[in-house]
Amino acid sequence: MRLLLLIVVLVLHLVFGLLNINSLMFTHDINMGFAVYTGPLGLILLITSALVAVLAYVAASFSSLRREADTAKLLRDLDSVRQSLDSQEASRFAQLQAALDKRFAGLDTQLTQSRSLPPASALLTKDDGVSNGQLKQDLGALSAFLRRKLGD
Repeated sequence: MRLLLLIVVLVLHLVFGLLNINSLMFTHDINMGFAVYTGPLGLILLITSALVAVLAYVAASFSSLRREADTAKLLRDLDSVRQSLDSQEASRFAQLQAALDKRFAGLDTQLTQSRSLPPASALLTKDDGVSNGQLKQDLGALSAFLRRKLGD
């Protein structure tokens, strides 16, 4: 879009210059502050305005390229952060799985031990430890939690 605008501005400069060639080539005294020159003031102003248009295009293009480079750098940084977070999440799920497996194994061991005890010692009081029903309830709650969190 900027390039098209630059081309239109330069073509308008060219058309204006061709239509007014006699006026543009008429010589004037040009005071530069430190010296006085005689030359075609109109042509100098036309060329100067065309150069300003080209410089504005170059500055805008440079700014656009810089912005795109910054965006690309941010995207690379975001991708590396995403990969790091994915690996951390995977390690946390592995730790959770290991902890739950350990807890399930402990509960399973307690459950099988409580089943193998004679009926007289199977009747546990509150002070003696965990009852068979509580173990089943804990095992069910942990199993439901694991399925909900891991999506099984």
